[in-house]
Amino acid sequence: MGELIEFNKKILSLINKVNDGRVVLLNFLDENEAGIVEELCSKNHIGFYYYGGIDNSDRNRYILSNYEICNDDFKICVYKIDYNKRYYNIEHKHVLGTLMSLGIKRETIGDIVITDNKDIYFACTEEISRFIENELEFINRAKIELDRIDYKVSNVIRYEEKEILSSSYRLDGIISGVYNISRNKSLELIKEGLVYINHINNMNVSHNVSENDEINVRHYGKFKVDKLVSTTRSGRYKIKVLIRR
Repeated sequence: MGELIEFNKKILSLINKVNDGRVVLLNFLDENEAGIVEELCSKNHIGFYYYGGIDNSDRNRYILSNYEICNDDFKICVYKIDYNKRYYNIEHKHVLGTLMSLGIKRETIGDIVITDNKDIYFACTEEISRFIENELEFINRAKIELDRIDYKVSNVIRYEEKEILSSSYRLDGIISGVYNISRNKSLELIKEGLVYINHINNMNVSHNVSENDEINVRHYGKFKVDKLVSTTRSGRYKIKVLIRR
């Protein structure tokens, strides 16, 4: 929570620079940080733009500017990792872990995408790209080659459907039903500032969620409230949610 408070202060400071006519380029942000940026920029009437280099990116670079922006301004490189798929298995954790072992900061790396046929792509800041090209040679013992691409790659988002029963649309009750945890544990997560609705932190334990709300519970995952399916005889709600896989 302390890190997010400091991040909040940093963005407010950068907003002042934008008011003075500057254009500010940020590193890749996670959804929580992105929510802070969007909320503060909207409140202060500052323009913001985002792009991750990969379609449907979870992690995006943000530009704070009152001028028009194009994708090249985000300074993002996207690479395909070539390796022998027949003999080696490379997962998301292997790619991220290897990059971090090179001393690279997490905020310089965007999404890592692995397709159904095991093609691997990742985005990074242009500033760190030459270093990665020179230093990244093996991942999970597999010899790899990097191919910088200029065609579109998409992050395919998959969901698992689940129906839950809840006495109301209260946020704590929905979280309890989705992750099979106690109501007290859900309340604790909300009060600790670990729950975000549509990228905005929400610490209101009695908040009622709405259809199409996207909810991120840190350390548990993400899900979307899809729709009210029916009401039981006892007056409880049967709610369909889509859990991010």
